[in-house]
Amino acid sequence: MSKPNEDRDVYYIPPNFLTSGRLFGGMIRARNAIEACVLVLLTGVPIIKLPFSLTTRIIILCLVSLPLGIIGVIGFEGDSLSEFAVNWVRWLIHRRTLYRSDTPVPEAPEKPMKAVSGMSAPKPPEQLGIKIKEKPKKRKKRKPVKKPHKASKHKSSVAKKKQPLHAEDFIPVRDIRNGIIETTDGRYLRVIEVEPINFLLRNISEQKNIVASFASWMKISPVKVQIKVLTKKADIGKHLNTIEREMEAEDNPKCRDLQLDYYHLIQTIGSREAITRRFLVIFEYEAVTNRKPEYAEIVSALETAVQTARQYFLHCDNAVVAHEDENIFLMEVLYTIFNRATCEVKPVEKRVRELQAARKDTDISVPVPLKSVLAPESIDLTRGSYVVMDGVYHAYLIVPSDGYNPRVVAGWTSILVNAGEGIDVDFFFSREPKERIQAKLGQQIRINRSRLKDTSDTNTDFDDFESAIRSGYFLKEGLANYEDFYYCNTLVTVTADTLENLEWRISEVRRLMISQDMDIRICRFRQEQALLSILPFCKLDKKLFEASKRNMLTSSAASCYPFTSFEMSDENGILLGVNQHNNSLVIVDIFNSRVYKNANMVLLGTSGAGKTFTLQLIALRMRRKSTQVFIIAPLKGHEFLRACNNIGGEFISISPASKQCINVCEIRKQDLSANQLIDGVVNENSILAKKIQQLHIFFSLLIPDINHEERQLLDEALIRTYAKKGITHNNESLIDPDHPDRYREMPLLGDVYEILMESPETKRMGNILNRLVNGSAKTFNQHTNVQLDNLYTVLDISELTGELLPVGMFVALDYVWDKAKEDRTKEKAIFIDEAWELIGDDDTSNPNNAKALAGEWVQEIFKIIRGYGGAAVAATQDIGDLDRSRFGKGILNVAKTKIILNLEDDEARRVQSILHLSDAEIMSITRFERGQGLISTNSNHITVSFKASPLEKQLITTDRMELNQILQEKMAKNAHNADL
Repeated sequence: MSKPNEDRDVYYIPPNFLTSGRLFGGMIRARNAIEACVLVLLTGVPIIKLPFSLTTRIIILCLVSLPLGIIGVIGFEGDSLSEFAVNWVRWLIHRRTLYRSDTPVPEAPEKPMKAVSGMSAPKPPEQLGIKIKEKPKKRKKRKPVKKPHKASKHKSSVAKKKQPLHAEDFIPVRDIRNGIIETTDGRYLRVIEVEPINFLLRNISEQKNIVASFASWMKISPVKVQIKVLTKKADIGKHLNTIEREMEAEDNPKCRDLQLDYYHLIQTIGSREAITRRFLVIFEYEAVTNRKPEYAEIVSALETAVQTARQYFLHCDNAVVAHEDENIFLMEVLYTIFNRATCEVKPVEKRVRELQAARKDTDISVPVPLKSVLAPESIDLTRGSYVVMDGVYHAYLIVPSDGYNPRVVAGWTSILVNAGEGIDVDFFFSREPKERIQAKLGQQIRINRSRLKDTSDTNTDFDDFESAIRSGYFLKEGLANYEDFYYCNTLVTVTADTLENLEWRISEVRRLMISQDMDIRICRFRQEQALLSILPFCKLDKKLFEASKRNMLTSSAASCYPFTSFEMSDENGILLGVNQHNNSLVIVDIFNSRVYKNANMVLLGTSGAGKTFTLQLIALRMRRKSTQVFIIAPLKGHEFLRACNNIGGEFISISPASKQCINVCEIRKQDLSANQLIDGVVNENSILAKKIQQLHIFFSLLIPDINHEERQLLDEALIRTYAKKGITHNNESLIDPDHPDRYREMPLLGDVYEILMESPETKRMGNILNRLVNGSAKTFNQHTNVQLDNLYTVLDISELTGELLPVGMFVALDYVWDKAKEDRTKEKAIFIDEAWELIGDDDTSNPNNAKALAGEWVQEIFKIIRGYGGAAVAATQDIGDLDRSRFGKGILNVAKTKIILNLEDDEARRVQSILHLSDAEIMSITRFERGQGLISTNSNHITVSFKASPLEKQLITTDRMELNQILQEKMAKNAHNADL
């Protein structure tokens, strides 16, 4: 049941309707009213009997009895005064500190007893802790004959109390097997981990579909479901270990410096900002009959529930994580909950090994006791408003029954899910029998209607009764429309390393809830019950249930969809930055074919948005992982020089004034040994024919108006040119007889020029080619004098202008593309900056259009580079340049990952229509600052704050002020060295 609010549905959460023990339409609890009356009578009757004037007695009544009555009606933190007192007494009786069996009990609690012993007569040391309380109270009252007997009895009693209660006994787990938790009270539970999505950045229709699918699962889910959100600092240990291995394998000292700087960046971000969350869904086995089920039946029933949940969550775009060992997964979850601090430095596997090494028996077949693995060193339950467990402060809060905002939107729980570090959330859903609820609803509605008739419309109770009746009819209508009735409970866990931080976080959570018109209360003197309730055992304390339950229909319960904190953290990826929505690390491995269909990427951003900075940041971090990186820079190539030189890369300048040259006619020998081992045989297609086909593209770029006849004549001229060097369509002819390990000497453009000038039909083409042979651009008429063995290569063609620019880009791409196709098992990435220079324009119908031919070739790279284990990355300022060309559209479609930086409003709207982004995402894009962007991949969109280390920033920044600062620092350094 929802009501539209513009494009979004607003879901109604009605006040609790079926509540007993309440007066005035549910406004006041009957227990509170009775206690208020008792307080008024107990104080009022004696006051009335006082020997004072009536006026004086009335004043005293107003000052004493009336405030006490109001306090009795209001209660304390949602409880009546008697409930609060009972909770306090129970806590006072049961407060204690539990220690693990292998942890020595501190002696500090015994010091006050020794201080008292100084007042009594001297006793033997071994008896001081036993008889010290007995002596001042009962020594004089007992007869000397009976004293030894009584003392002995008291001694045994005290000794019994001094035995420490072990923390292991506090954990209600009997066993974990077959991925099932068996509790000490005989229940069986399954826990599944669900991967979240970026729900808040989905468009409205997608959000509606997700909520509808979630509602469908809730209707057929087990009766009781617990959804637990665990938040903690990101585990960067694996990522740091990977960096350490990469540093050991790196030979380039300059690259090792960059790796070390990156290592420190990960440490800094991990300790300050990075947060990770785990989303768990817990449900227990529900017996169909009264007979005791066989264990095989329990396993089968729970597995069926898991598979059903997996299918429905896929409809919500949520994947259920498949763990290698479900038992280890469950142990990790419980170990993390009980050992917040220890789990960061000692994983559960290490804890198991320690216990195995410490035990005295040598039979390794005997398993380590489960509770010994899970138990923390201590659990301090001596505080009424928090618990200290494993040295970490825990406070448990509930959203009271009347603390919900009655009108919410889909995914409203994200305010708690994304609240920040140290905030865990538990949602409990309990589906009630529809028939019983419908009968109660009808009865309660009739009672309220009869009360409404007896109430005047000027009475304040009239509105309360009327609101209660509307809620009743809302629930009744929903049940008639095939919705189910649920009770929802929300518990929040706040953790911190110090009491001050704990109190600050609690106040921030309260402030956050108030901003959403919601309420939250601490479970004062019920922290132990709350601790047991938040465990993933789907069992909520009865009193906490009554205090926090809120009735909902299926649609309202589905609006609580909590899997909204998407994290992009690939195990073997590169760090891009921090997720702005939930502070999680964004670590991407675009080469992971199990996650990404292809490794292609497109960067979009207006001038000055940080596009070149982001492109180089990704390229440097790929190089850090020993990925072959090629960067083609058609504009502002000098921006890539500083980073290239400082990482030990190779900077190749392709221009008329450069001494470096790539021979476009060269057939390069490729290392196909890996392909031969994989495929068993190497394809014997003509290498020369393939090269001539590429040269046709080159001449089409050089001579845009070339016709079909000239193409044919050019083809003959190229074959003759290679034949003069002894190269034919037979691949064996490529091998140099004098040096079998390499190819023959390759022809130059000058050789092609000579043949073209021999015939009048081809003389026009020769005259055009003359500029590259004998003219101002004759540097193209040289043998290749650069190497592509370096793992970081930049090809600068920014000095080429006019018709030479697409020609130079083709030469660079042709060279890089040959290298990229050598070994399919190695990762490589081709970065094409300002790709619009090669994509083409609207006139794609003309086959002689140079950019159209080049665009088709670039599109081919994007389409097939995946088959060679590579990635193609294109960057452009204007998406219209891509969208206007069919090749540009093809590149956009085949690029699985897109990074959108800041864009102008018009351009952002165009991106919205092409990439189907929501209005919220477009608003973010237009407001991005430098260093911020939106990553779109696998139907998920996340906003990222890109993070660069100090060294990386120094190497790739293009900001004028930052460059000036670098200049001043180097000048000062040089001056200092000169003085020395």
